[in-house]
Amino acid sequence: MIPTRALMNAAKQSSGTKIPVELTPLVLAVCVALSSGCFFTYKKLTTDDTLRLTENSNQSALKDALAKEQ
Repeated sequence: MIPTRALMNAAKQSSGTKIPVELTPLVLAVCVALSSGCFFTYKKLTTDDTLRLTENSNQSALKDALAKEQ
């Protein structure tokens, strides 16, 4: 027997992953939260002067302490 075209098209369309429509706002909210968290963390690490992530000669007394010992 030959399958009808309607059954063949239904079989082709059912293959694949279907994401429920109810999850779309949740996925969008998670993406916004993650991207804003990454942005503000990067902004804090690059603009905060109180964090000593790199050598800052104005705030570091390491060179003075090493000079006194010698």
